[in-house]
Amino acid sequence: MKIITATLTLYLFALTTYGQSTYNELPLIKAKSTQADYRIGNDWVKGNWTVSPQIEFDSLLVSCHSDSEEFAFYTDCDSITFMLLPEKVHKFYISVNDTAYALTVVKGVQPKLVQFDTTIKSSELKFWYEQNNNNEYLNLLRSKYPIDSLVKNTKSDTEKALKILHWVHNQWQHDGSNEPKKSDAISILDEVKEGKNFRCVEYGIVATACLNAVGLKARTLGLMIKDVETTKYGAGHVLLEVYLGDLKKWALLDGQWDAVPMVNNIPLNAVEFQKTIVENYEELDIRTSSGISKRHYIDWVSPYLYYFTIPFDNREGTNGDTKKVKEKSHLMLVPLEANKPTVFQITNKIDYCIYTNSINDFYAPPDNNDK
Repeated sequence: MKIITATLTLYLFALTTYGQSTYNELPLIKAKSTQADYRIGNDWVKGNWTVSPQIEFDSLLVSCHSDSEEFAFYTDCDSITFMLLPEKVHKFYISVNDTAYALTVVKGVQPKLVQFDTTIKSSELKFWYEQNNNNEYLNLLRSKYPIDSLVKNTKSDTEKALKILHWVHNQWQHDGSNEPKKSDAISILDEVKEGKNFRCVEYGIVATACLNAVGLKARTLGLMIKDVETTKYGAGHVLLEVYLGDLKKWALLDGQWDAVPMVNNIPLNAVEFQKTIVENYEELDIRTSSGISKRHYIDWVSPYLYYFTIPFDNREGTNGDTKKVKEKSHLMLVPLEANKPTVFQITNKIDYCIYTNSINDFYAPPDNNDK
């Protein structure tokens, strides 16, 4: 039955393309509603596009992760299909109720590699990581929540990290506008018990603390888009990285999406993730239980993989006694030849960072820094 349905669908697409109407010498499709969907390969984006005749060029940029991908655009009564290539532009009109005409432009965009320095390393930077030596705060966290039982029968640090991440992800529904009364893991989880939902920030804080509680050194990780200074909303995303001792590497974990990027079952750090999206997309795997597809997650998170920020002090339960380096609390990894941002979302000062272009600064093994 599935084979018959797929064949019929392809046949209808072929008929649509072959008998395409035109307007101003470009393909024309019809619509009664201004809401439209589109599909890239097998991935659908539904209810996210509004046909806008009032815009001179109604442009849709689509990431191309291979040499060519089938793209299909659907209105409520018509469709158009073509092969999407990097930097290739497709133009067509959408007629809304046979009166207004929207010139729609679809362009394939190839992700670009973000470059960092791979040679230098500063001797002036220092990080503090949780040693978990009878830490009263973490002991309380473990007594109130079943963290130890989550990792009881795990055989690797990766398995431990995945178990913790999955548990944290399932504690609440994401709410991008709700902040907790206090920004520590126990307080957040206590509010969750009352039915509260929180942001990506809180997923990062709670997952980091839980990983530290089971002996894995972890740190929150802030991501920011290239236009962080001039974008009013949505310029940042918070997740975390954990050091996998048995693999001797840092790995990115996204609590909001319960997502971990991997290649050949090896978790990637944030910079490796960005590089792999550009250079080795087909081998990239997103380990997740949230139901989000590989393409949807990568297209969503990719713009954030530009500026990277971590704290110098990653200990738990310090009661505000935070250690700093040169009076700064965070290190920001900045791409080569990029600006060093001093403002977040137009109005919020970034005055708490030391800036570096060096991957070696950012991804130093924790045991070499916190003694």
